[in-house]
Amino acid sequence: MSALGLDTANASQGLDPIPAGFVVELVMTIKAGNTGIDGLCKRSSKGDSEGLDTVYIVKGGTYDGRKIYAYHLIDGVTAGHQKAGEITRSLLRAIYEAKNGIDPNDNSPEAISRRASASLADFHGATFLAELGIERGGQKPDGGSWPDKNVISKVLRVGDKGYKKLDQPPPAPIERSTPPAATASRTNGAPAVTPTAIAKPDWAK
Repeated sequence: MSALGLDTANASQGLDPIPAGFVVELVMTIKAGNTGIDGLCKRSSKGDSEGLDTVYIVKGGTYDGRKIYAYHLIDGVTAGHQKAGEITRSLLRAIYEAKNGIDPNDNSPEAISRRASASLADFHGATFLAELGIERGGQKPDGGSWPDKNVISKVLRVGDKGYKKLDQPPPAPIERSTPPAATASRTNGAPAVTPTAIAKPDWAK
């Protein structure tokens, strides 16, 4: 073959989003940072918030292998950060309940205790059913717009039509780019600095 044959290549760049309302099986993976809960969060470039960097991989079906990238903000200093953190915790609760077959309306001491003891590490490899939505791409600073992308619209839980508790993969280690605690590594001869907790304003305490 002496030519690329670009005349027959698809004119579209990338993949169109999965149609809104489509239910898929997702496997959640964590791209670990080095701060926050379980030392798995990543700090924002401004240093005023932190969250969980995740990739959801579609398992099986028409869209097998497709990936949905999401950054879930968990903590920060502004009212907007606080609201985003509440949304993240609601999503994580839904995923945790779907994974473990817990009825969202179950407020027994056992169910409450299980929710309270959940850690971020519990979500690496979590497999569940979810209905997808589409988030429209925003405007780019230099003109044009970002492409539309899929987001999780609804996690199916006990009581939802089509819900079923899925088999979970064996626990797998989470790859870390840097340890969550101080290391012996140095930069320009100085010891590495361990990220400290976000300094919140008085109203957020």
